[in-house]
Amino acid sequence: MKLTTEQIEIIDQTLIDKGVVYDDIKLELLDHIITDIELETEGSNFDVTFSKVMLKWERELEEVNPSGKFAAPRIVMEKFSSFFKSQYKFLFPVAAAFSFLIAIITTLYPEEFVYNTVKLVFYSVYLLLCLTGIISIFFISKTKSKTTSGKLIQKSWWFLVLQFCAIYIYSSSYSRLYRRYNNEPFLGKFIGWFMPCYFFLVAFHLIMIAVEHFRIVKKYKLV
Repeated sequence: MKLTTEQIEIIDQTLIDKGVVYDDIKLELLDHIITDIELETEGSNFDVTFSKVMLKWERELEEVNPSGKFAAPRIVMEKFSSFFKSQYKFLFPVAAAFSFLIAIITTLYPEEFVYNTVKLVFYSVYLLLCLTGIISIFFISKTKSKTTSGKLIQKSWWFLVLQFCAIYIYSSSYSRLYRRYNNEPFLGKFIGWFMPCYFFLVAFHLIMIAVEHFRIVKKYKLV
C-alpha cells in the first residue's frame, strides 16, 4: 500500500493530536508508521490498516501524568528522562575522575603558578562553554522547529546563568585560595574540585544537547 500525501498528513496530525509535537520524535514515529502501513497487502483499506498499526504504538503514545503540570506521551517523557539519567550515570563518575586528576596534578606540583594556571585554563573554558550555551539558546529560540533537545536547552537557561555565579565564586581570589588549598589534604583538594568539575561537565553536556538540536534540524531540513 503506497500512501498518498493526504494520508501522510492524516498520520502527522494524529501524532500531533496525541501530544507528539517535537519534530525529532514525530518524524521518527511517522517514518515507522508509514513503513508499517505500506508493508500491508496491496489494496488494504487505509483506515483499517492505520488503526491496526496505531495499536502497535498505543503504549508509547499513552499520555503520562495527565493531571500534572507537564503531561506528554510516554515516548516523549522517556526521551526527557534519559537526559537526567545520563547526568547521574555519566557526569558524576566523569566529574570524580576529572577532579581526581586535577587534585593529583596540583599535589605533585604544589607551586602557586601551577595551581593558578590550571585554575585559569579550567575557568576560561568553563566560561566559554556557558557563553556558547547562552548563544545556542538564542539561535534555537529563533527557529520554528521544535525538538526535545531544543526544549531541554531552552529550559536550562536559568542553570547557565547560575553557572556564571559559580564561576565567580570558585575562581575569585587566586592567592588567598591557593594558600588555603595548598594546606588541604588530598581528599580536601578532590572535594574542592568535584562540584566545579560537575558543573563544568553539565555545561558541556548542554552544548552537546544544543548540537543535537541543530543536527536534527539539518537532517530533516527543518526551519
